[in-house]
Amino acid sequence: MNIVYLHCHDAGRWLSPYGCPVRTPQLAAFARTALRFDEAHCAAPTCSPSRVAMLTGLSPHEAGMVGLAHRGFAMTRPERHLAVRLRAHGYETALAGIQHEWAFQAPLPYEHVLPRESPQGVSSPENDWFVATRAAAFLRERRRDRPLFLSCGFYFPHRVFPPVEVERLPTADALPPGLPDVPPVRDDFAGYATAVSRMDDALGLVMRAVEETCPKEETVVLFTTDHGPAFPGMKCRLGAAGTGVALLLRTPDLARPGAATAELVSQIDLYPTLGDYAGLEPLAGEGRSLRPLLRGGSLAARPGVFSEVSFHVAYEPMRAVRTMTHLYVRRFDLGNHPALANVDEGPAKRWCEAHGQLGAPVLEEELYDLRLDPGETTDLAADPAHAEVLRELRMQLAGWMERTSDPLRLGKVPAPAGARIMPPGGR
Repeated sequence: MNIVYLHCHDAGRWLSPYGCPVRTPQLAAFARTALRFDEAHCAAPTCSPSRVAMLTGLSPHEAGMVGLAHRGFAMTRPERHLAVRLRAHGYETALAGIQHEWAFQAPLPYEHVLPRESPQGVSSPENDWFVATRAAAFLRERRRDRPLFLSCGFYFPHRVFPPVEVERLPTADALPPGLPDVPPVRDDFAGYATAVSRMDDALGLVMRAVEETCPKEETVVLFTTDHGPAFPGMKCRLGAAGTGVALLLRTPDLARPGAATAELVSQIDLYPTLGDYAGLEPLAGEGRSLRPLLRGGSLAARPGVFSEVSFHVAYEPMRAVRTMTHLYVRRFDLGNHPALANVDEGPAKRWCEAHGQLGAPVLEEELYDLRLDPGETTDLAADPAHAEVLRELRMQLAGWMERTSDPLRLGKVPAPAGARIMPPGGR
């Protein structure tokens, strides 16, 4: 079974298959052949921890990746990485474009590491197209005598955004909820929309090569992203704007192409799912195979999914549990909050900071009733009427931290020697 893993940076669900009015026709076309997951969440709304969790099937702290790979953090369980296991299982493995599980200059476990950066640089407007042309050429030129695992990673819509293309400016209602509708923010989001469009063009080039070279009855194709967009209140936050991710999955046994599911899933479920299709021996972990759901069946009810932040560029320890009805967030080490360093630089951050919309005091606990408040706007943690559900979710989160040996349950999470950590208020 071939596996084609397509992924991008910092997009959340702000893409056209999820109703966002940005230009992603290639992704929309793929969505019509796949199952769309409307309640998929990452294990961490920060880059390396999210990707490592997805590709090891472990929470970030279980896999040892509690910060960013390029800032000195590393996996403690690299042997579990999907590329490592598939290669040992006889797969031809290839990487095109970005990865964020290893430091940028580290040896990588792929059999083929294609050129990943154009002469203009990884953040140049041309880079995703450069990556796509290399991936498409590889697909057409490979011998095809072994099953393939291709990881193709697009840089956009990571900041810095490319120059705005005026015809793709979003309307006011295109702004994600919570962002102020003011010209600097709208212009900033127009840059995001342009970056998404560049990514989508590149994705289409790869998908055409996939359709030509990888028979549908022998190929799993998935598209996802690592976490929410790099705007205030999104990336590095444990609400849906930070953890909610696009997830589109096409398999040979897919029962309802073009359908959507509201099943609550975590990206750690992708590891056992892909392993199931590849014939790998299951490994212990909190994830579960989504194959029954893809075949038109159902999954056993799960208590909730978990997400975490320890480090982004600054230390900001948080944990959360999300159920179908509630979101509970707990913050630790409140003396280090809010960590403005963990909000990516850009016009939206500068405007919000200048107008007092960043830096408000934060609470140790937050609780949201998603049935009445799907936008997560009203914190009910102090409401006596919700004391029982608050107690239950506290226990659920504490139980998860205990059974996964979360170091945060014992105190401050240690950073490795030499890791580059900014102060919470740094820039």
